[in-house]
Amino acid sequence: MIRRATRDDLPGLVALALREHAASQFAHQPVDLEHVQASFLCVIHGLAGAVFVSESGGELHGLIAGIVQPGLFNRRQTAYELLWFAEDGSGLRLLAALRDWAIRMRAVQLVVHDYAGIADPTRFTKVMARRGFDVMGTAYVSALES
Repeated sequence: MIRRATRDDLPGLVALALREHAASQFAHQPVDLEHVQASFLCVIHGLAGAVFVSESGGELHGLIAGIVQPGLFNRRQTAYELLWFAEDGSGLRLLAALRDWAIRMRAVQLVVHDYAGIADPTRFTKVMARRGFDVMGTAYVSALES
C-alpha cells in the first residue's frame, strides 16, 4: 500500500534513509540522526512538502519525499524529489504518488534525481524515459575540505 507518511512513521523513515545512505555514493559521509529526523518532520508537516511510503504488514519498505517551490525565474511551481528509495519493488508506484501530489500542488514540472548513485544510470534513464521524463543536464560532485 502506498500512503502519505505521518509523524508516527519517523522511525521507519529514518531506518530506510539510513539504508539508502549506506548504499549510496555518500556512504562515507557522517549521519546526524537529529538532522535526518528534523528534515523528515519539516517535509511531512510543511505546506510545500510530502513524503509517501510503501507499507505492508505494518512495515515500511520504501519512501519518496518531495517539495514544491517557485522557479528561479518565475513563480511557477516546480516539484523536486528529495529522496527516493524502495526495497520492495514499489519505486514506480511511489513516483506516481509524488507526481499526483505535484499535480495537485499545481507544479508545472517534476524533477527527479539519481544522485545517490545506487541505480544503474543507463537503466534508470530508460525507465524514466518510459515514464515521460527527459534527461536534464548532468550532476557532478567534488569533495570540499572545510
